Amino acid sequence: MSEIKIGKNAIENLTRGMYEDSKIIYREYIQNAADQIDYAIKHSLFEEDMFIDIKINKNGRNIVIKDNATGVRRDMIESTLAYVADSDKIKGEAKGFRGIGRLGGLAYCEKLRFITTAKGENQKTIMTWDAKVLSKMLDDETVKDAAGMLLQKIITYENEECPTDDHYFIVEMLGITNENVDLLDSEKVREYIALNAPVTYDSKFYYKQRIYEYLQEKAFPKNEYKVFVDGEDILKLYTTTLFERNPAGQRRKYDDVYNIRIQEFHNDNGELLAWMWYGISRFEKQIPYPLNETAGIRLRQSNIQIGNERTLIPLFKEARGNLYFIGEVHAIHKDLTPNARRDYFNENNVRNDFEAQLKYFFYSTLHSLYIDANRAKNAYKKEIALHTKEDEYSKKKGRFVSDREKQKIEQEIEVAITEVEKAKKDIARLKVKAESDDVFSVVLMHIEDNHKKTLKNAGFSKSTPKPSTPPVPEEQLQKKKKGYLVEELSNLPDKQRKLVSRIYDIIALNLPPEQSEELINKIQEELKNAKKNSAN
Repeated sequence: MSEIKIGKNAIENLTRGMYEDSKIIYREYIQNAADQIDYAIKHSLFEEDMFIDIKINKNGRNIVIKDNATGVRRDMIESTLAYVADSDKIKGEAKGFRGIGRLGGLAYCEKLRFITTAKGENQKTIMTWDAKVLSKMLDDETVKDAAGMLLQKIITYENEECPTDDHYFIVEMLGITNENVDLLDSEKVREYIALNAPVTYDSKFYYKQRIYEYLQEKAFPKNEYKVFVDGEDILKLYTTTLFERNPAGQRRKYDDVYNIRIQEFHNDNGELLAWMWYGISRFEKQIPYPLNETAGIRLRQSNIQIGNERTLIPLFKEARGNLYFIGEVHAIHKDLTPNARRDYFNENNVRNDFEAQLKYFFYSTLHSLYIDANRAKNAYKKEIALHTKEDEYSKKKGRFVSDREKQKIEQEIEVAITEVEKAKKDIARLKVKAESDDVFSVVLMHIEDNHKKTLKNAGFSKSTPKPSTPPVPEEQLQKKKKGYLVEELSNLPDKQRKLVSRIYDIIALNLPPEQSEELINKIQEELKNAKKNSAN
């Protein structure tokens, strides 16, 4: 039987066809560097701190990614870097294990270069992949070379002297193509790495210590690495403040993350599948994204993001549920294996168990949290609505447009009072639930505190207003008609005042409140001035 040929299209699938977002290549090279840092730390190879340093030369269209871990020994260069999908890394332990990620850079530059040396060697190896030539051969239908032969034609090696104490691995992407200029946008790259790479939490995220204590208790590794982009230390973007845009388009705070909760997920055999943390807020609304970059529950493994902010949406009871939260699900089980794109896990029984456990928790706990929070907020809003309507009634005294307007507001107040009584019962039921749910008790406490602040800022009493005086019967109104706007027009005969009152009523019925009020006030002033002028 002849040797099975692997065609050149396999190389295209592993380069051009692998990723939808070119910035994923940063994740791949950081992942490889992190594995070597882990190995160096595990075996106590070096005393200095390990790091991953990225430099972006926008004008030169070049990118350099360097780590100071083990490097690659000269006798291992070909088998480590040239062999495709032949990694000796152990699945379930190493972050990368397929041996294909390093090829990704070929899709985005003219030349891909690996420069490396291991401690004790006096020479560094420079391995260059001619991506421009590769691209031409992939597009040339007359080139029928197998995948391996194709790579042999584009790879060259050089050696240069170096100090024996040196140890590093450098990836150089030279001549970034016009289609992939996002790779040269330092700001976008920093944000991408902060969201996707295994970096530490920012000090502004006060609850990170809770996470670290949990990891220590469980003897889990932090999987955090020093990653620099053009000298800037990259940190995860989590904070305890949630933002929205005001009507002018400016960013403003609308909610806080008051605490976090940690949850574990086990299968029927008691094996830990994953753990997660999620933020506890007032759940005012779906967190605006991308204004809040970390919105949504994110999926991670070895502290590297799997997919994006939408990946776990199918496990929520409703699509909007994910964006009520910030948080991370960290996959632990060794059989939760990321697919080649690292946008989800390969299908197997463990993945099925994982999805079932998360779906149950998202349905039973997270869904109930923001739904009950909305019920509480809506109940408290009814009290605000009653206060507002009472305040409107108070300000209108002496300036009602007509009987209809006065009676309408009085009826609205009566309805609002009934709604408040119902709301009180809703709040009472929610408080009973909070007594046995320590997470919801925190949510409800902060919703109530915010309600009290709203009342105070609006100048309302903290107690529910008393019911207003019932509407006066029509026959009494005819006998003693006081408190109406037209009564200020004492210069007009009763018949004319009734006509003006009717006109005001028609205006109020047919124009929006602000416009009708403005127009009525203008007419009122004109009529009052006419009185003064006639008197003069």
